[in-house]
Amino acid sequence: MAICNALTTGLNKSCDTNAGGLNKIFITDYENVSSYTVGAGTGGDWITGITMAGPALFYEFQTNKNVCNFVETVAIDLTAGTTFFNQIVTVVLSRRETIKRNAIEELTDGQKQLCIIVLDSNGLYWFSGLDEGSYVSGIEGGSGTAKADANGYTITLTAMEAIQMYQVDPTIIAAIV
Repeated sequence: MAICNALTTGLNKSCDTNAGGLNKIFITDYENVSSYTVGAGTGGDWITGITMAGPALFYEFQTNKNVCNFVETVAIDLTAGTTFFNQIVTVVLSRRETIKRNAIEELTDGQKQLCIIVLDSNGLYWFSGLDEGSYVSGIEGGSGTAKADANGYTITLTAMEAIQMYQVDPTIIAAIV
């Protein structure tokens, strides 16, 4: 029986605090990322460098607290011998207005590929859509009914990648946003 990637160690329970949710979301067109470097970081490989095409940047999509998230699930088909990771980032934009409508048009124009970096509530940056891009796979929203209901948009961005999301070195973020 072949062992493609043999286990070499176990895992200790983390002693760090843990919190859910996303604090920041940065998005750029896939073509804007010329290259990236994966190097050794704390606990393993992570993205240590990102080269942008020309003056392009990642742009922050600001949201309210406790409304955005990402989910990463593996899809394994033993019969076909395939494995990939679904990376789903959910962005909730409060208040429907023209500037947000226009931003959504830019995200969906031509079913374009996107790259996404998220900052989770533990202070860790993660990269979605690294090799094949992420796409807008759903938009939902409306006015709500009662005064306390949400009025806005929920945007779902999906990537299908051969590998899990890489953590991103926080020291490189300022140069690309």
